[in-house]
Amino acid sequence: MEASRHIHIAELSRRTVNPLIFWGIITVVLTVVLILIINAAGIQSGIYLLFLVPVIAYLVIMGFFVGYVSKLNRERNRLLAEQVREEGARAGEFKKLNQELETYAKQLFDKDFELTLANKRLQNLEQAKSKFVSVTTHQLRTPLSAVKWTFHMLLQGSLGPTTPDQHNFIEKGYESTQRMIAIINDLLNVDYMEADRSDYNFLPVDLLPLIESILFEFTNQAESKKITLKFDKPSSVLPPVAADPIKLSMVLENLLDNAIKYTPQGGQVTVSMSDDRMNSARSNLEVVISDSGIGIPPAERDKIFPRFFRGSNAIKVQTDGTGLGLFISQDIIEKHGGAIWFESAVGKGTQFHFSIPVHRLSK
Repeated sequence: MEASRHIHIAELSRRTVNPLIFWGIITVVLTVVLILIINAAGIQSGIYLLFLVPVIAYLVIMGFFVGYVSKLNRERNRLLAEQVREEGARAGEFKKLNQELETYAKQLFDKDFELTLANKRLQNLEQAKSKFVSVTTHQLRTPLSAVKWTFHMLLQGSLGPTTPDQHNFIEKGYESTQRMIAIINDLLNVDYMEADRSDYNFLPVDLLPLIESILFEFTNQAESKKITLKFDKPSSVLPPVAADPIKLSMVLENLLDNAIKYTPQGGQVTVSMSDDRMNSARSNLEVVISDSGIGIPPAERDKIFPRFFRGSNAIKVQTDGTGLGLFISQDIIEKHGGAIWFESAVGKGTQFHFSIPVHRLSK
């Protein structure tokens, strides 16, 4: 309505008589009237001109002024009409865009609803998968542990003497069973890793007996490769750490398994503890697992902790493996508020360090 009104005004201004012509006619008419009045009054010609010329000049000047103002007014109306037309066009575009936005918003809402349903289905599938993996791996690990123990007894001669050929076959069976158990443990650990920090059961844990119990589990594996397994116990009593003992055991098992796996026969694996970080901003105990193994190539050191990565030299030594052990270990240590790092030299060995915060008594 506003646009139509302004356009109508502009059209009317174009159709009206030119004000300059109109004012010229008025000037002529008034001049003639004044001349007639002066003649009728019998005023002398000198006085007549003296009076008539200024009046005519005034009327002419006013005429030009009125014409100029009228021209400006017409130009203003023209610009205003153009502006109104442009605004009307933009309003139409905005209306069209608004309709398109409403359409897109509806489509987005529909897609969001579909994605929400799909995400819910994926969550249900993930839960089903985790449950299946957990149940299956638990069911597999029990008989495999029994098979491993049987192979171990045969290797030790507990079930009677064996020939050298029989011993070699039994040893290969033992190693294959050990690798299967390691893969199953990795699958279980991935399932545990998906837990949030709030799912951890933090307790005051004495590292000394925990490390000794883990080392005992790897005694047979180390002996089979004639690897010296050593524990440098601290000279003083160390305070307990705040940790989930089950998950911290996973870290120790992963690091020890790698150390023994990638250390050649006759090598050495050493576990030590340190309280050098007790006086840091946050008191920590440090555990170091050193080996005399193959080491980590410098070009691959930045890729060690991401999931599924295995070093090129590690694959040559041990073809089987998931590449999840260090990834899981890092995730567990970081959720404890600690850190994990390593030092390595190719052909000389590797030292893995991790720190765990000391347990603080609640006040």
